[in-house]
Amino acid sequence: MSNNSAYANSDRFNQDFTDEDAFMLVKIAASPEHRLHTCQWVDNTTSCRHEVLGQNFPTHLRDRHGIMNADGRVQKCRWDGCREYVIGTNMFPHIQQKHIAWMYACFNCGMEFPRQNMRNIHFNQCRETGT
Repeated sequence: MSNNSAYANSDRFNQDFTDEDAFMLVKIAASPEHRLHTCQWVDNTTSCRHEVLGQNFPTHLRDRHGIMNADGRVQKCRWDGCREYVIGTNMFPHIQQKHIAWMYACFNCGMEFPRQNMRNIHFNQCRETGT
């Protein structure tokens, strides 16, 4: 057996990997973009129930259910049990916030935000001040 494996020499690994680095990786992996979410959009009388990776959810809604982000008309949300009417351009944020509890956690302190841009603004301040 050859010793050409990537695991044969321990000096090929990052020896400076800290607990803080591991914590950051867990936070990233737990972010909504990297988790599976169950689609409960109702077409006709049947709830979809597909498990969709967060980053693919907008594409799933567009391709499978015809939800277009550019549509400015008011539409009834057809998520199972929802009775709200939403402007088409706000449908995905509505689904994110109301139905799949899509939250963005600060990489520094763990505080959660409903929108990525809100998390990013907070994170930039949090990382500078440590709070």
